[in-house]
Amino acid sequence: MRLETGSENTKLKERLEKIVSSDRISHAYLFEGPFDIDKEALARGFIKGVLCPKGLGENCGACNICSKVDHGNHEDVSWFGKEGLSVKNDVVETIQDKLNVRPVGERNVIVISDCDTMTQQAQNRLLKTLEEPPGNALIILLSENMENLAPTILSRCVKFRIDAQSGKTLDASAEELVRMALAGRRFHELVHAAGESTRDRAKAGQLLDSMERVFRDMLLEGHKDIRTYKPEEIGRYIEQIEEARTRLNQKMSAEYAMKELLLEITE
Repeated sequence: MRLETGSENTKLKERLEKIVSSDRISHAYLFEGPFDIDKEALARGFIKGVLCPKGLGENCGACNICSKVDHGNHEDVSWFGKEGLSVKNDVVETIQDKLNVRPVGERNVIVISDCDTMTQQAQNRLLKTLEEPPGNALIILLSENMENLAPTILSRCVKFRIDAQSGKTLDASAEELVRMALAGRRFHELVHAAGESTRDRAKAGQLLDSMERVFRDMLLEGHKDIRTYKPEEIGRYIEQIEEARTRLNQKMSAEYAMKELLLEITE
C-alpha cells in the first residue's frame, strides 16, 4: 500500500495492507499523529487500498477510483474538518445525512480531520453513528491527541499511532537532553540543548516524542549509560512530556510549551 508516511511507519503500512487484503475492514479507524505528519495522505492511501478494484491490499494509483480519491472527487468519499476552532455538531449532522445516502459503489467513506477538536455535543452525536454505522460505511478519524476524545468513541475505533520519527538525530538529541535533565543541569543549559525545538513547532513535537521514547525505554528495557532512577520519577517525567504535548496540540507556541517542560523537569 503506497501510504505517504515515510519509512519509519513500515509496520503500520504492513498492518493496513493486511487489513485490506484479508477483507476484514472495520467500520471505524482512528489515526493519531503530530500536527506535522500528513495524516490526510495516509487516509487517502488507506481509502484507495479499500476501494481499489485490484483487491490485493495495495492501491494501484492508476485506476479511475484511485485517481478520483487523489483528486478529491470520488462520489462516495467525503472529507470534513473543524469550522473555526472545533468540529461542531452541525458537521456531524451533515455526516449522518451523507451516510444515509446509498453509495455509488460498495461503501460510503467519511474522513474527519482534527476530530480531537470535536465539541462534546458533536462527540455524543458521532457516538450514535459509531454504535450503529449504516450499511458498509467506513469512518476515519484523524487526530493529534486522542485523549481529547471520549473513551466511548475510542472504544469503537481501531486505533493507530503514526510515528513522527524519521531518523536517529532527534533520538540522539533527546537522549542527551534527558541525560542532562537527570544529571540536574540548569534550566538555561537545557534550553540551549533543545535548540530549534524551542522555536519550531514541528521540531518541538518530534523532540517530545523522542524524549518520551527514551524515558519509556528506561522503564521497560533499561537504558545504557544512564544511571537507574525510581520508576515513579521516570513516570513523572513522562507525564510532564504528555502535558507539554497537550499544550502544543492546543496551539500554544513551541517556546512556551518547551520552556515550561524544561522548567518543570529541572525543579
